Amino acid sequence: MNRRAKSIWVILLLALTGITVFDACDYKPRNQGQKLYEKECASCHMENGQGLGELIPPVANADYVVKHKEDLACIIRHGIAGPMTVNGIEYDGEMEGNTKLSDIEINNLIHYLLVDLNQQKEHFVISDIRAQLEDCQFHSDK
Repeated sequence: MNRRAKSIWVILLLALTGITVFDACDYKPRNQGQKLYEKECASCHMENGQGLGELIPPVANADYVVKHKEDLACIIRHGIAGPMTVNGIEYDGEMEGNTKLSDIEINNLIHYLLVDLNQQKEHFVISDIRAQLEDCQFHSDK
């Protein structure tokens, strides 16, 4: 390989390394939370969290999310079934839980739900989420 070709490879490698480092430095919980929402939740709750009419409740600007924020970790991990009222509309369905998400992923997803979709200033830290998940272990028998 000649000197010019080696120089080009070195420059490309440095550029790719710089992009990777830049992305890692830009980490914010809502970034992963939004990506998780898009991958795991949007197919039912819709892209902007508006829900699907009277079939699937909204998670954006949703009074239920704000009133039950301490239950969100358990709901995400273990699911929920039965009647619930969201923004004055009664829903009676079932949402499967997602046991594949890590505690950190659940934390970041909840951060996105609360801060970005429901304009809440307060959010949880990972120790809060882990405590909530420990308290809901009885749901794992569903």
